[in-house]
Amino acid sequence: MKKLKLLIGITAIVIGLSGCTSTSSALQSDVKDDSLYLENMCQISLVDASIATKTFIADAAKISEKDLSDAKDVFTALVKATDFEELALTYTSEKAQARLDYYGVSKVGSYDVRFVACALDAHLIEASSVNKIVKDNDIDSVIATTLLMNILQVNGEARNYLGKVSDEDILNKVASAFNSYYIYSDDNLDIVGKELVKSKASTGYNLKKEGFNSNFIPSLTIKYGHCEEKHLKQLIALLNSEGIDAKIQIEPKVSIYQYLLDWGPIPEPSYSYYVEQYSEDLYLVHALEYDALFEFDNEAELLDFNRIIEQYSKKNSENQAEGSDVKLISGAWWQPLYSTVDMHDEDAYKAIYDGVATQGGYSIHPFTLEETKDELAANIKKLTDAPVELRKFYVNNAFYRYLTGESWE
Repeated sequence: MKKLKLLIGITAIVIGLSGCTSTSSALQSDVKDDSLYLENMCQISLVDASIATKTFIADAAKISEKDLSDAKDVFTALVKATDFEELALTYTSEKAQARLDYYGVSKVGSYDVRFVACALDAHLIEASSVNKIVKDNDIDSVIATTLLMNILQVNGEARNYLGKVSDEDILNKVASAFNSYYIYSDDNLDIVGKELVKSKASTGYNLKKEGFNSNFIPSLTIKYGHCEEKHLKQLIALLNSEGIDAKIQIEPKVSIYQYLLDWGPIPEPSYSYYVEQYSEDLYLVHALEYDALFEFDNEAELLDFNRIIEQYSKKNSENQAEGSDVKLISGAWWQPLYSTVDMHDEDAYKAIYDGVATQGGYSIHPFTLEETKDELAANIKKLTDAPVELRKFYVNNAFYRYLTGESWE
């Protein structure tokens, strides 16, 4: 893993003073980021320089949701928490020692060589960390933080993202991601959503798949909805030009809403858009769209996102007037949609609700206002036995005005 490879690089390579300072800063930043994630997402705070073995085992059990009561040490806990115990038990003492020799681990004392070797082969830990644990006979907070994050990553519970705004290859990763997206459906929840639109309990809904969830820290994350790949690429480069960095994940979604015949002839279907006649007088659009999730490094950069969109990616009567010389990025909307789960700025965001029904790895998301949230939840529950949850979140002013009918601008 990147964090552990970086740790090895620092301890194993002799470099110049300036290079050492730069690498050390990167390591400190990585550990700080991991600590922040563990504290926010797992309520684990490793504040002491040295972490007791029983504390590490308890934390590993918590984040893996596994019974580690028979784990004797850091290595057995690490292997058991990531479901590698059966593999570890296949090692003979000779094979295990050969693997330790390969990694440059000279001795492990009373620790079980099979579990140490297995942890190394599964890339759960690096040799330098093994040597330090064996030498000190305890685990420091930096190594504990890295190992706990490794457990989350191997178990698929850590951040799930493409990269960062500042990554040189991020646009290539975005392009590759878009090549894999398609319009999907769920027979059960789609019927629920369509009935909500038919009964006018909702004007539309989004269908999402859990496998794309970002697992970002909610308080530092903005969710930005759009439909164009070109737009997202320009937005990423725009953030970079403004000196703002953020982790990025794309969560594809299918947007379903009523198609009005007075819009004109129904378009020919494509891989990303088609219109379905659901009943005699109800036509529904199925459009492939996405939520781009941005986890910012700090709240100040999250707050600045609103300014950037208002300035570079929002149409209004002034910048669209004849003779205007205002330039916007491709795909700018009159009512851009972005949201956060925490109220950061009362002047820029307003509260609405998401009526979420979840079933079989899919979920539907019809939005509603405060005054109609209970009615929406009741209508959803009439149509399905799936769990229904009302989630409060905060949307930008332009979308709130659109949702309330106050203004199209």
